[in-house]
Amino acid sequence: MSNEGKTESKKAKVISFINMKGGVGKTTLCREIGYTLNKEFKKSILFIDIDPQANLTQSLFEKYNLLPQDLFNDLKSDEQKEIKICNQSINVLLSGGQVTPEKDDLIAHLEENNPKLDLIPGDLKTVFLERNNTGSIAENSLDKFIAKKRVAEDYDFIFIDCPPTYSFYTTAAFNASDYYIVPVGIDPYSVLGIDLLEQVVFSIKDNNWRAFETKHLENMGIIFNPLGYTSNATISRQFSNQKDSIISSEKLKKYQFYYFRNIFTYNSKYKEELGYFNIDSNDNKHNNNINSIVLEFLDRLSFLNSQLEDTNDSKDR
Repeated sequence: MSNEGKTESKKAKVISFINMKGGVGKTTLCREIGYTLNKEFKKSILFIDIDPQANLTQSLFEKYNLLPQDLFNDLKSDEQKEIKICNQSINVLLSGGQVTPEKDDLIAHLEENNPKLDLIPGDLKTVFLERNNTGSIAENSLDKFIAKKRVAEDYDFIFIDCPPTYSFYTTAAFNASDYYIVPVGIDPYSVLGIDLLEQVVFSIKDNNWRAFETKHLENMGIIFNPLGYTSNATISRQFSNQKDSIISSEKLKKYQFYYFRNIFTYNSKYKEELGYFNIDSNDNKHNNNINSIVLEFLDRLSFLNSQLEDTNDSKDR
């Protein structure tokens, strides 16, 4: 079958950032890659914070002087002058209603210029949803919203920050995603975390096998994040040995992962300043690092997309 005359309604690639192990810098990488794509590469970005801890939302709210209504009300009147109210929340979507919300119910516009930078904010209240909810409505709500409201046509990339758990949040993110990236810290438990994640992906695909007969979901790669490692020679050697042991692990060989060549360089500013974004600083070392990661990200995505197109073409013949 020829592709001539077909129209592709979807534009953005939806990419989840996830690891079953916490404390690996997943949120930081998600926001830094997305923010750098927007500022340096002129790409329109939608962040989606599906992690009940809402750390991505907190950092973006800090940078753009936003607060939800209830926290805004707790401020003193002179403090309120500097803050804008954000009424959007992912809780509206995940709470299980039958009617798909409108874009303006969920999407907060951080920067409306072109290219735009938007956010579906996380909400601490979603932590209660796991107890009260969770059927297929919630698990498919994000995918349904993106498809029915044609959200992907508005952006170059949609990045989802996921919790480090196997829960309906994870399933909702993966059901909406084309790819996922795995940030990995360097410690003896990293292999177990990566292996567990792939088991989760298999389970989600198997439980929703009919949808995944036609839907694409692929591991885009693993990005190493040394976290607290320093430039000390002994520590650097330890880091290198741990990284090599992960790459050569017998447990992981069967997955044939792509390991990013560029390692995310540790920057203490991320812990010191909630609203710190690398590319806004004059730190050449870390600016060059995140730019190199983003360039590799774009190259990797281009390669995977071309592979996918080749596969689809062969199916249509």
